[in-house]
Amino acid sequence: MKNLSFWSLRVLLLLLVFFSVAPALGLIFYTASEQRRFATIQAQENALQLARLASSHHDGVIEAAHQLLAALARLSEVRNGNATACDRILADLLKQYPIYANFGVIGPDKRIFCSAIPHPNSIDASDRAYVQQAFKTHDFAIGDYQIGRITKKASINFGYPVLDGTGRIQVVVFAALDLTWLNQIAANANLPAHSTLTLTDRHGIVLTRYPDPEKWVGKSEADRPLARKILDQGEGVADDQGLDGIPRLYAFTPLHGAPEPGSVYVSVGIPKEAAFAQADRILMHNLIGLGVVGILALGAGWVFGDLFILRRIHALIHFTKQLTAGDLSVRTGLSHDRGELGQLAQAFDDMTQSLSTKTAAVKYEATHDPLTGLPNRFLLQDRLQQVILTAHRENKPVALLLLDIDRFKEVNNALGHPVGDILLKQFGLRIREVLRESDTLARLEGDKFAGILPSAGLEGAMLVANKIRKNLERPFLLEGLSLDVNASMGIALYPEHGMDAVTLIQKADIAMYVSKESGEPFFTYAASRDQNNLRRLTLIGELRQAIKQDQLFLLYQPQISLQTGRISGVEALVRWKHPQHGVVPPDQFILPAEQTGLIKPLTLWVLKEALRQCGVWQREGIQIGVAVNLSARNLLDPKLPDQISEILQTSKADPEWLELEITESVIMTDPLRAMDILTRLNKMGIRFSIDDFGTGYSSLSYLRRFPIDTLKIDRSFVKDITENPDDQAIVSAIIVMAHRLKLSVVAEGVETERQLAFLRSENCDSIQGYLFCRPVPVDEFKELWMSKKSIPEH
Repeated sequence: MKNLSFWSLRVLLLLLVFFSVAPALGLIFYTASEQRRFATIQAQENALQLARLASSHHDGVIEAAHQLLAALARLSEVRNGNATACDRILADLLKQYPIYANFGVIGPDKRIFCSAIPHPNSIDASDRAYVQQAFKTHDFAIGDYQIGRITKKASINFGYPVLDGTGRIQVVVFAALDLTWLNQIAANANLPAHSTLTLTDRHGIVLTRYPDPEKWVGKSEADRPLARKILDQGEGVADDQGLDGIPRLYAFTPLHGAPEPGSVYVSVGIPKEAAFAQADRILMHNLIGLGVVGILALGAGWVFGDLFILRRIHALIHFTKQLTAGDLSVRTGLSHDRGELGQLAQAFDDMTQSLSTKTAAVKYEATHDPLTGLPNRFLLQDRLQQVILTAHRENKPVALLLLDIDRFKEVNNALGHPVGDILLKQFGLRIREVLRESDTLARLEGDKFAGILPSAGLEGAMLVANKIRKNLERPFLLEGLSLDVNASMGIALYPEHGMDAVTLIQKADIAMYVSKESGEPFFTYAASRDQNNLRRLTLIGELRQAIKQDQLFLLYQPQISLQTGRISGVEALVRWKHPQHGVVPPDQFILPAEQTGLIKPLTLWVLKEALRQCGVWQREGIQIGVAVNLSARNLLDPKLPDQISEILQTSKADPEWLELEITESVIMTDPLRAMDILTRLNKMGIRFSIDDFGTGYSSLSYLRRFPIDTLKIDRSFVKDITENPDDQAIVSAIIVMAHRLKLSVVAEGVETERQLAFLRSENCDSIQGYLFCRPVPVDEFKELWMSKKSIPEH
């Protein structure tokens, strides 16, 4: 049998049965208690009646003794003092009346001269109370209860005086009543065994007792509580332990006819065991009956509880343990009846079914991309690891292809995220068309996808990459728009480039970024590129300290007005002088800084330094403003206006000295927030220009709504402006449009006289490029300004 815990259901069921029986047990003991109480009352009443009977019977005995003595007094043998004849007559009389202990005659000298029982001669009886009373009253006298001198028995003596003709006492006839006559009363009462009937005097001395009077006569009971109670109450009942050590129920009353009231008492004691025998017998029968019923109930509770409850509970416990272990296919196996356990089993089975369904859904959501339905990074990594293990056993290669949509962010910004989502779905379908059934295509995040090519080496991976490139040549139709979409792809191979999934993904990611930077459709991982990437990651980690330790410095590239030929503005460009690597090119830390969020503190440093230098120039008489590039992270930061206001106050610079350059894509990231922040900054007096205009997908309507002052034509349009008619048309259109919107135009990347001539002919306002000056340190710029260098006029 299994160990039972106090709180086990089986024990609780047994306790329930026990407590169900407990009221009956309580009722039995209450009934027994009441029966004992009634038995006590009944026994004490019976004892009191017997005591009263004995007392009242004693009155008749006294009266009979009076009459008997009066008859004896008339006998001549008694009156004339003939001792021999008197002894004979009294002896015969004693035989006729056995309740008497003795008969006798006392002479005038108060000595006994005649007795039914032989006695020594000349016994003096003058000290006896009944003798003194008879001589005194000349009437029937009753003596004390005492031990007879002749009989040696407990008795009460009666005296009857015999008078002569002159009234003098001739003799006193006496009779000694044997108190053992009470035994007959007790015997006739059919008292229970060990019951007692006792006669005691006022001093607590036992005069007689039933049974065994010879054993108790003369003993004192004065120190017992019963004796004290008898003397205090006279008549009543008591509960006491006798001299023999037996607990009894007592009743007591004064003996009638005693010489003095309260001088002798009759008490009847009935053993408690006998008094309670019937009640105890009923109690025992009830307890046995209840015990049998209780055992049957406990047995039924044990058997039926196990059969109908515990087995089902154990089945549910076993079910929950399997469920806890993660087995969602388990079911209780119990019937779904209307009972509580059946309903509980049904609830558990329904819950398990629901959990199984929801878990499958959660598992699918956890391993699949919700937009495209393709496996996500987690599932890709798991499957890639499984493919690698299989390839290891079979000694086969594995290729991993990582893809990233080119300029996807600009599509999102220009056409909106819903259109971007459509592009992602269609892009996934295009890639899936190229892959085999055994290949896995996954979307990692954003616009990045990955394909697992089992059993494919470098040649197979390059073949798939070329197929993807050709499949992407077909335009994508997005909301009625036809859009050309390209992708950068990186290839990593097992076992050449990595022995596990994490390493292969990392290497393919590096190769993909090399593809994106180089403009090649795909690139296979090379260790040399990995070292460059590691160096770039190390530089990003050191850039934060570089900002704090003033390892950065600014170069300034002038902007030249085509109307005056003189410097009209300057753009501040940040550079990094690394303690070990020397000057770090901006393309190695600007873009990573934007990706990691370091662009915020970097831009604030540039603003502080540029405005500080601008303040120095103003004090030196160089009246010129400075332009600073602003990233999306800075522009969309609600704290930016307050930060720039604090910088202006600290540097004591005029807001009109500052021009912030922002790109179209930055504005289109969140147009509403960008408009709010630009408006706040514009109210401070700060000017704005659109940098690299023409390269994004922005709506021209924003040019009217935003507080823009200048458009900067991207160098990609200026580069071939003298040979490419399309670029000439685009530049001309931008200048005309900007002037009609009352915006000034700056052309970037001007490096030749022919480019300058075309821009001048199209009424471009300013130029910026190597034709006039490369970015220079602050000292060289000051010399350039002081030299009043200018570009040639027409």
